[in-house]
Amino acid sequence: MIIGYQGVEGSYSTVACKNFADGKNYESRGYLTFKLLVEALQNGEVDYIALPVENSTSGPITRTIDLMKYLEVEAISEIYVKIDHALITKNPVEMSEITKVYSHPEALEQCYTYLSQYPNIEVLEFQDTAGAVQMVKESPDETLASIAGSHAAKLYDMSVIRENISDNPLNTTRFLFFKNRNGTSSEFKNKTSLYIETDHSTGSLNELLSIFKENDVNLVYLMSRPIQNKPFSYGFFIDVESGIQESGLAGALDTITSRGAYVNVLGSFERGRIPSYDGIVEN
Repeated sequence: MIIGYQGVEGSYSTVACKNFADGKNYESRGYLTFKLLVEALQNGEVDYIALPVENSTSGPITRTIDLMKYLEVEAISEIYVKIDHALITKNPVEMSEITKVYSHPEALEQCYTYLSQYPNIEVLEFQDTAGAVQMVKESPDETLASIAGSHAAKLYDMSVIRENISDNPLNTTRFLFFKNRNGTSSEFKNKTSLYIETDHSTGSLNELLSIFKENDVNLVYLMSRPIQNKPFSYGFFIDVESGIQESGLAGALDTITSRGAYVNVLGSFERGRIPSYDGIVEN
């Protein structure tokens, strides 16, 4: 099987891909942007794609989930990856020698408190974490640094200056793996991701939530996102603690669609396992 991800080898997405493959033979392919990644799935270049959708420190990753609103794709797996950010340079240097640090915007945000201790260091965004490591390796400037996982430093034969620099020592990213939609599965599922747009009227969200409650469906996640071309109107990404095959959720969705709402079932899957944090201490 071929699994696509955004970035280059050594990114946290490649860790998620390995966990998703679970010992099976697979090939992974990196793409420059999330949009190109999604297009690769639609065009049949890959069988699955990994999308980071939420981080325990910085919250929802809207640049990825917004791509899913209207697509005929299906989430089939939820993978949690522990994020251990490290400060990485080409060769060992003192902190006072570092002039610039590069990383993905999400990683920089997750290390804000640590980086704010060093006002002499210019913080610059890059396309992905491992790509920043690769760029620093190829630069002749020895004062540049990057933020990525220690595994990326090992992969590119770089030096780890500081480990565990995330503001939150329990930093974790939730990934969803998508495939093209092609029928239903009878496999056990206990969580479902949805995108729903209702009419923009007083009480519409309350009515939506009431329908789930009446059908005994437990919501575990709710986020509003702007609807394109409808200023100040919003759709809702919702995760529920139920498989699409269960009668309660099926009944709720039937009621919601009968009242004119747009519903995209992004996928049903087995709830992912959050990593153990035993022994982790704050930097």
